[in-house]
Amino acid sequence: MSALHFWVFSYNRAEFLSNCVASIELCAPGRPIHIFDDHSSDPETRAVLAELALRHQVVYPTPQAHEQTKHGGLYANMQAAYEQSGADDIVCFLQDDTQLVRPLSAEDVQAIETFFASQAKPCLLQPAFMRGCNKKKDFARTRYDATHRVYYVDRLSNSAGAFYSDICLFRVRDLRAVGWRFVTREAGNETQARELLAQMAYWRDPFAAWLPNVPAFRGKQQTLALRLAQKRRRSGFYPVKIMSAEDNRCFLERPHNAVPYAEDFLQLQQGRVSEPWIYYPLQGSSWFKTLNSIELKWRKWRGK
Repeated sequence: MSALHFWVFSYNRAEFLSNCVASIELCAPGRPIHIFDDHSSDPETRAVLAELALRHQVVYPTPQAHEQTKHGGLYANMQAAYEQSGADDIVCFLQDDTQLVRPLSAEDVQAIETFFASQAKPCLLQPAFMRGCNKKKDFARTRYDATHRVYYVDRLSNSAGAFYSDICLFRVRDLRAVGWRFVTREAGNETQARELLAQMAYWRDPFAAWLPNVPAFRGKQQTLALRLAQKRRRSGFYPVKIMSAEDNRCFLERPHNAVPYAEDFLQLQQGRVSEPWIYYPLQGSSWFKTLNSIELKWRKWRGK
């Protein structure tokens, strides 16, 4: 079996973490799963972690080992997971609000290995379905590379999303060869990726997805704006159905111009979410974003 490893980064979202790990176990049985928890304080999440530790590696970072940012210790944890990985490993970085959505066959994995082996310059590979909320902006700048069976989305003027994503696949030795280190902001990782890596590729046949309309933390906290926005949006747990064998076959056999936007191919297991799906409670709300910014500045001024 090839060395494809899954790393799941978690914090205080018990049912999301259980769902993510269960989806990997079902869709990619036998593949190593490592959970990197950012010191969850929620008793339910800690209980889930204890149960998962019986069959998977669970890692907790040293509290003083990294600077806390608006993403908690995410990037320091990603760096630690990267350092702990074998040079020949292909790793898939996921977060607890994502999951696998279709069976991952040996042929899928072989195709991913072939892709990395064919690249003249290291790059990240995006394994998740594209977000429909970006379709209006992205469709015209999405191009297909038939030779490598990937899409490229030319967001070259964006601060993130053209060369880098927190959800990604990469071959460890490729990133080490160019001296890659994860830094503490997504925009910072994007800047570094533009210097060191080729443009990020989007896999033609993605197998993961972000869950829509999830509750969010920033720096392990929720502002009043976040709490209000989540209540208004009815943020919650909306897991995705895993494709049946027939649905998976049809998906793989689709024409390449059927770009894999999540809403076009995926269904929810429970509940209803307005389309296009949103992935952050403040998305599309200037009033809540302003309120959130004011509270964060006030907290910084108060030294909290």
